[in-house]
Amino acid sequence: MPVQITITGENAKEALQEIGGLAFALVGAAAPVAEKPVKNKSQVAPTPTEIKQKEENTAEPVTETSVGEDFEVTVEDIRAKAAEVGQAGKKDEIKALLGEFKVKTISSVPAEKRAEFLAALEALVE
Repeated sequence: MPVQITITGENAKEALQEIGGLAFALVGAAAPVAEKPVKNKSQVAPTPTEIKQKEENTAEPVTETSVGEDFEVTVEDIRAKAAEVGQAGKKDEIKALLGEFKVKTISSVPAEKRAEFLAALEALVE
């Protein structure tokens, strides 16, 4: 049986967020995706955001501590969030954060520090 999933977004960043949300909903972990703009804006099925909102209304909220046990933050997760923060005009803050973690690049953030680094990036956009 063929399955077709349509991902839409106003820009590539939104489309990537939708893909990440779908991957998390399906397997409980974000899958790495290539950053290419989505050109097809026709909507055949509900978006992952709409599905997620419906699930959030019926499901118990997930806390960071429960996610941290089952979810490993990847370099791709950090890169996606850093791209979002950078587009918000906070590139200097990202560089300062790299300095705080004593690394030169996002890919050199140690695996055991990735969740903390991601949380610090998220705090920059709040």
